[in-house]
Amino acid sequence: MSGYEAATTSPTSPAGPSRDLELAKKAYKDGDLTASIAAHEAKSKGTTGTEEEHAGEGSEYIKSLVFGGLDGIITTFAIVCAAVGAGLGNKTVIVMGLANLVADAISMGLGDALSEKAEYDYVKREYDREAWELENHPEGEKTEMVELYEENGVPKEDAEIIINTMAKYPELFLKHMMNLELEMMAPDPDDNPWKKGAVTFGAFVAFGSVPLLSFIAFSSVEDLGPNGLFGICCLFTAIAIFALGAVKGKFAQANMFTSGAYMLLNGSLAAASSYVIGWGLETLVPE
Repeated sequence: MSGYEAATTSPTSPAGPSRDLELAKKAYKDGDLTASIAAHEAKSKGTTGTEEEHAGEGSEYIKSLVFGGLDGIITTFAIVCAAVGAGLGNKTVIVMGLANLVADAISMGLGDALSEKAEYDYVKREYDREAWELENHPEGEKTEMVELYEENGVPKEDAEIIINTMAKYPELFLKHMMNLELEMMAPDPDDNPWKKGAVTFGAFVAFGSVPLLSFIAFSSVEDLGPNGLFGICCLFTAIAIFALGAVKGKFAQANMFTSGAYMLLNGSLAAASSYVIGWGLETLVPE
């Protein structure tokens, strides 16, 4: 079997070594070396069969979720703020917000999918090229890798031992070469840019609907008045933005409260700017 065939037909390797990942995270957070060692020895002692997954199965979509959700809720709420600041009627606010929600959701979803596909296609072409070179001129590829190791401070003799050993496993060799030589991750055949685009679209609609739904739901309550209605809209939007930031923090293994607070600050600045611009234009520009 050729190097290229071996690389493309080898079974998928496991996501990572078995260990108690939760214990390892806690040990790192507490600076507890003994607990860290215990977490890494969990496999050999048979205390756990958990397969290590650094970010979880759904982590590949977190960027699209946060990107789409944050853009959706902030742009829609910004329009509401600008319209309220300009003194526009409820009907105008709802029409402008809904039109922006649908148009931007489609644009964002397709944009994310097409950009992800373009990146995947480029990486795949580079991977295929490297695989072809490894199949047809393995010595040249091994020489390149030895030189790269030398550039990183590894003596030539040690580099040759490492590379010659690794070259026995073409799939591993290709992945390592992509990372070291091209600074790219090997393409994942299960990667689906259209799913990421769909997540972006869905997140944009779901979170972008919060300001509009709260505005519509309470617009019939006459006792609230314009300011009361706008205040309720701000409250629901703030809760949704904070929740989105907290989810981002959980996936990023960061402090959920801090992540939510930063996201809320971001949204608040954008909304305040829109309100001030709407109010300023209403004040300065004659009808």
